Amino acid sequence: MTGFRDRCAFLFAGALLATGVVALRLFQVQVLSHPQAVQKARKVWLRQIDLAPLRGNLYSRHLRLLATCELAFSVWADPQTLRLVARQQPSLRHLSDEALAQRLTVALKEALATEQVSAASLRRAFKRKERDHRNGMPILIRFVWLARQLRRAEVARLQEMLRRPNRTLSPEWRVLKQGLGICQEFRRVYPYGRLAASVLGFVNRDGMGCYGVERQWDKWLKGKAGKVEQEVDALGRPIPQGFAALVPSSAGDSLILTLDEQMQQEAEAVLEEAMQKFRPRSAIAIVLEPHTGDVLALASKPDFDPNAYWRFPPERFLNRALSFAYEPGSTLKPIIAAILLDSGAVTERTTTECQGVWKGDGFSVRCWVTQKGSAPHGTETLADALCHSCNIAMARFALRLPYARLYRGLIAFGVGRKTGVKAGYEEAGWLDPPPSEGMPTPQIRHHQACIAFGQGLMVTPMQLAVAYAAIANDGLLVQPRIVLGINESRTGRTRWFLPRPLGQVISPATAQKIRQMLVAVIERGTGQRARLEGVTVAGKTGTATKVFRGRYDPTKVVVSFFGLLPADRPKWVIGIVLDEPAYGKWGGEVAAPLFAAFGRRILWRVQPPRPLSLSQHLTAPFFFASAAMTHQ
Repeated sequence: MTGFRDRCAFLFAGALLATGVVALRLFQVQVLSHPQAVQKARKVWLRQIDLAPLRGNLYSRHLRLLATCELAFSVWADPQTLRLVARQQPSLRHLSDEALAQRLTVALKEALATEQVSAASLRRAFKRKERDHRNGMPILIRFVWLARQLRRAEVARLQEMLRRPNRTLSPEWRVLKQGLGICQEFRRVYPYGRLAASVLGFVNRDGMGCYGVERQWDKWLKGKAGKVEQEVDALGRPIPQGFAALVPSSAGDSLILTLDEQMQQEAEAVLEEAMQKFRPRSAIAIVLEPHTGDVLALASKPDFDPNAYWRFPPERFLNRALSFAYEPGSTLKPIIAAILLDSGAVTERTTTECQGVWKGDGFSVRCWVTQKGSAPHGTETLADALCHSCNIAMARFALRLPYARLYRGLIAFGVGRKTGVKAGYEEAGWLDPPPSEGMPTPQIRHHQACIAFGQGLMVTPMQLAVAYAAIANDGLLVQPRIVLGINESRTGRTRWFLPRPLGQVISPATAQKIRQMLVAVIERGTGQRARLEGVTVAGKTGTATKVFRGRYDPTKVVVSFFGLLPADRPKWVIGIVLDEPAYGKWGGEVAAPLFAAFGRRILWRVQPPRPLSLSQHLTAPFFFASAAMTHQ
């Protein structure tokens, strides 16, 4: 009897222990591991599709549409469903993944008018594997893109095939019907094609802004993505009454740019002619409004079509006005003259001598007249040095000022630092700081003499345009900008930005004197080919020899011209830069005539009142800003 009771007690204890183990396991699975289990199940049974948001538009200052979005169609595939359904087809079940991909691609290409789909891309979809980054477990890939952002006409045949009943379809199409899908996306469109391409940049097929404004302002333009989650069966088919959720996307904000679309059009036309006539490696044109810092035109050649960016080499995507760092040559002389004059180191009556070659303390400087075989300039004032573009006179004048003071003056003008225009990738240029202590050495004095005529430092065209804008604006430096305002998609309000002054770099009186000196450059100096009939122009030519293999190569030059129009009350600062022209090697012979050609186009076609004939050249729709406006 006692043994019976012991056995019963043992069995009871065992049953109780087993029940406890089962209960503990159930608690672990249903409570402790529930979130992980749900997450794992969702990876297998939930299909998630991201919904790209409607990207904000880009407008010109006159509210012409420069970039927008249109509805597009993208084709995706579920590789697991394609493989499972193929195994149910007698004629396909024996095929390897490679052979199946080939058969499906042949069928798909008959209905889909695009080159994006290939057997190789489908094979990659079958072989694609991913693992959970936390536990290393494999994850089933249920979604891959086959073709992106197609037009309606390109997918019409595919849509018709997917609607057909199975009995009318080939085995390949029965597989494709179960494992393919079409979803709507937005495709970026640039109505004017190449116009301002290097400024605008482009948007890739994943909706990311690349280069230019599209990248710099991507945070505001891109909006917030949404998603769709849907419960599917083992074949990837939606389950009736199954779980489904939609998180809608939010549209991005639109930008009103400072660009004048007609100035931009004329700038690019002039550069296109220059590319054909002078065959340079690249050409750049800038138009700045000196009082506001507005970038009215920013052209760079060779360029690209942002509607088909993948057809062009990446080096064309850069905005060279911001990324091309070069030694400016004589176009820097007005900035040096302004610093010297404002500091009192040189007056308008101060003179020096140019004999063609000047030997300093341990160094020598040659004037450009020696290259042309012309007579030396002789006695020169500061105005004469600018008018004749005399290297020796500028070098000797510059050495009257300590290098530290000259350095601070150039930094104040924006040399050696990024301008912050926010129009894409920007170089800072390069300017050697003064030594921390000690007397000036012959090397430092030589370096300072070279800087006086634009050698031994690097600038970008935008930096130089901003410096000239300070001279045009009575010595007040204003930060350049590419965005006038932001139109908020959520509220419909337009938030306008105010100009941002950076400081008074020279006195108004000094700025006026430099402008008068630059008028003389056009009237009787090296810039005579920049003259415009009926309008007074101020400006400066530049010819900079490039360094090649450690030494200056006279066959490789950068020619440029920067000018103010009109000279008495400058409305525009215009810069023209050509890198290594094949024909012509002097700024006065190449860049100055281009400035004049561009100036005539601006005065005739852009300055109000605008000719009515312009409307036939610009057909993109207008955007009307909200009446509710704020300022920043």
